[in-house]
Amino acid sequence: MRKIIISDTSCLITLDKINQLETLRSLFRTITVSTIIAEEYGKSLPAFVEILDPSQKVFSKHFN
Repeated sequence: MRKIIISDTSCLITLDKINQLETLRSLFRTITVSTIIAEEYGKSLPAFVEILDPSQKVFSKHFN
């Protein structure tokens, strides 16, 4: 299964507005957002959304 990192809230907000947020879980199983994205979204995130910040080693390993 592919991993996806969401870099802005527009995807979450738009899918939420049309009641299709669950589509992300169907496609990717787990998605990753930063704390900033989670705060901008402003609602509770579903369990399939993982919150990791770019300063964590998980991200730095992928982008270095």
